[in-house]
Amino acid sequence: MKVLVISNSSRSIVCSARKARYEVFALDNFGDIDLLKCAERTEMLENMTEKKIYEFAGYCDSVIIGPGFEKLRFKNMLNNKPDIMEKTNDKLKISEKFVSMGIPHPRTSMLEKASGLEFPLMVKPRFGSGGMRNALIKNEEELALFSQENNHRDFIAQEFVEGVPCSASLISTGEDSEIVALNEQLIGIPWLTRLPFAYCGNITPFETKFDNEMVNYAKHIAREFKLLGSNGIDFILNGKDLFVIEINPRFQGSLDTVELSTGINIFDSHVRSFAGELPEPGRPMRFAAKAIVYAKKNIVISRDISDRLIRCMDKGKAADIPQPGRLVRADEPITTMLGTGKTRRTALENVRESSFHTESMTEV
Repeated sequence: MKVLVISNSSRSIVCSARKARYEVFALDNFGDIDLLKCAERTEMLENMTEKKIYEFAGYCDSVIIGPGFEKLRFKNMLNNKPDIMEKTNDKLKISEKFVSMGIPHPRTSMLEKASGLEFPLMVKPRFGSGGMRNALIKNEEELALFSQENNHRDFIAQEFVEGVPCSASLISTGEDSEIVALNEQLIGIPWLTRLPFAYCGNITPFETKFDNEMVNYAKHIAREFKLLGSNGIDFILNGKDLFVIEINPRFQGSLDTVELSTGINIFDSHVRSFAGELPEPGRPMRFAAKAIVYAKKNIVISRDISDRLIRCMDKGKAADIPQPGRLVRADEPITTMLGTGKTRRTALENVRESSFHTESMTEV
């Protein structure tokens, strides 16, 4: 099967497909070295008109689209249905739906109506993911300032829940679903980024006494929305309480750690789900960690940096390897470090050590 992946960053999806022996093509915005190795052919999205994208897709049997490309329409898409993606990408509508379903969820409103909520507030774009534009608002003065500087129609406000961010990764058929992993999320980690709410990676598995609740909520949501393929449900675990935050109706950043931990090929499971086939429940064999290293300043990737990261990649310690000459601006991702271990601590220490090594390379 020839599959085209269209995504801002497609490396993890494409390389998962390659491991499962699919013939895979990619359109993305990074063109990383490991993507080029996994794909039959790649093109940079910045060079593609919508007409060219549709022409490219015509050579493939199926198309998978990532966030930001939901308006593209293909007859042979392996994604959630367009109306489902539209609903689940709207954080305000999702919030209202969770409330109607009796699912624990922080109180949420449009930014212009946020004064009725309790501070502090998490303000985030109504659409989109990644946490790059999220902001913590502590009082009315900060709220007024944020509203003046931003289009209030683009943002929602949510009562801030402090706790451990985590997620459930599942494969769904529209009728049924199987949980392949529970994951801890790394958000705004100071040794990886200066951005307080940027997505920085994952640790799989996430061990918690709330695992049954996470599984049950995820399956309930998947069934209610008739989700298809690979999807994720985000949670916050706050001491004694578990809150559902949002739905990721697509491949998630946790793909790397889920595969390293469980041995399940997520891409193949995704494709098979469209024929009504589900994988066995995920059983972690090891802990796996993923850490995204963000640039502290503008840097140009040298041949030496790229070559050293390739050597890390060859040892299974790195992914998303930038090509020499690429400009990485401050607060953009440079590369991804991967690590495994018998314990959470060991896996995390492995990626932390690799991250410090990468940071030292790029601070010249």
